[in-house]
Amino acid sequence: MMTERRRVYWDACAWLGLINGEPDKAADLKVVWHKAERGQLEVWTSAFCLAEVYKVKCEGGKTGLAAEEDNQIDNLFEQDFVHVVQVDIEIAERARSLLRSHEKLKKPSDAIHLATAVVWNLDQLHTYDMSDLIGLSVIRADGKPLEICTAAMVDGENLFTAGDPGDETE
Repeated sequence: MMTERRRVYWDACAWLGLINGEPDKAADLKVVWHKAERGQLEVWTSAFCLAEVYKVKCEGGKTGLAAEEDNQIDNLFEQDFVHVVQVDIEIAERARSLLRSHEKLKKPSDAIHLATAVVWNLDQLHTYDMSDLIGLSVIRADGKPLEICTAAMVDGENLFTAGDPGDETE
């Protein structure tokens, strides 16, 4: 019996961590990416991320990635296992509501990411934004909790304690 694939959302920090090979993020993100390549899960994101993924670091530094890298970046978003969702009225209104109901949530961009995961009833939101997102308790549109975590928690436990990341059995 085939089980439903886990659906995880990546915000801009996750994409930038993978693209830039950030030492504190890349290994976990690559495990998730390889699981998606093998059909074990799906990566979801907002079309808004295509605009956000232009700089070297998620927070702080604003040094831009080279324009020549745009084709490689676009290629990542165009994979069959990556689902890019439009920011529509429902997501924008949910983002505004989340900003009002969660004092810790300060940035409209983070609220867009969160609202997208909530509206689409995704299993997890992978982020490295400790100041706005990690630690929030949010309920999805279907009434179930959304897990907000780093990519290390893709299987519900830290990847380093979950066994061989190359194991293709589920």
